[in-house]
Amino acid sequence: MSAARGAGRPRWKLAAATLALLLLAGLAQSTTPAALSAGVARLGRAAAALGGAGGGTASLPDGRTIRASALALADIPSDYLAHYVNAAHTCPHLRWQLLAAIGKIESDHGRSNAPGVRTGRNRLGCCAGPMQFNLTNGPPSTWTAYAHPGDNVYDPADAIPAAARKLCTDGLARPPNTGTDPCPQVAGPAATHRALKRYNNACWYVHHIIQTATRYTSPTTTRATDPFLAALASQRNLTLTNSRGCTPSRDLTSGRLDLRVTSLLAAMADRWHIRVSCLRTGHSKYVAGTHVVSNHTLWRALDIDQVNHRPVNAANQDARALALWLSQLTGPLRPTEIGTPWRLPGSGYFTDHSHQGHLHIGYDRRLGEL
Repeated sequence: MSAARGAGRPRWKLAAATLALLLLAGLAQSTTPAALSAGVARLGRAAAALGGAGGGTASLPDGRTIRASALALADIPSDYLAHYVNAAHTCPHLRWQLLAAIGKIESDHGRSNAPGVRTGRNRLGCCAGPMQFNLTNGPPSTWTAYAHPGDNVYDPADAIPAAARKLCTDGLARPPNTGTDPCPQVAGPAATHRALKRYNNACWYVHHIIQTATRYTSPTTTRATDPFLAALASQRNLTLTNSRGCTPSRDLTSGRLDLRVTSLLAAMADRWHIRVSCLRTGHSKYVAGTHVVSNHTLWRALDIDQVNHRPVNAANQDARALALWLSQLTGPLRPTEIGTPWRLPGSGYFTDHSHQGHLHIGYDRRLGEL
């Protein structure tokens, strides 16, 4: 939020923001998770009064500070926020926002209905719980290595501290700007990149976590140049075309695309060669034949007209495999609309005459509304 808008914010909203953050600061000292959770529930009710205020910073007696955006206070359930704050304080260079960002992408803070979040294992048959720990690798499995005896992988009170222990072991116990950086195209310190990449071995994942953590810390006020987007635009498995009436090259590096779109593009380009035919610029404002605003217009959709150098059509089995792979995604990365040339089972899939030559992938709601 700009300084000009902040100056005009009603005083009661500023007071609500300050009250919420001071409450969080005081609660973070608690050694009783139940007390912290109950207090954060009160914080959540205070945050509801923010009405779009940007959050702020509160100082702890031990010298640490807690920063929380209005998005964080609105999006993260109070019990989860309590666990993130408590667990982060066990590791010298771990911010609670990083834990929260992992919880967001892995299970939408436990709210996802995907397999493996509350019971069983995920669609890949390996991982479980709100933080999606691997149960089948090793021995020992990742969960066995970082859980305490008697811990339940589906209980956030156990899974979130285990995730903190893993991140701490994998690099965040040391100063952040040390060692080789596995993801130099991502903004942020090398140690953080190493720890996150060991959680999920992909630099797009590291970028997604850091960007989400940033949004949980403070409101985005400017669109600074993102080196990850520049690297993505140069990715050899990702090409862009203006031949379909859109200009996706301009949109990709604009910094305005929904974070899920850029993360999904990077994840797909790790597996297939894709050609993007449309993001936003050049697409019609409305869904064809309706007065419904298209998700392209809202920066949260993309079209692909080639997969592995072949046009998308009913005969392209690589394109079909990509479309089916989307159903394996969990948390906020799972698209809510997937237009294809095929009639496929599953939530979000559709086909019609206008989607016989491309894949349409979109998200119905803003990231913070999930």
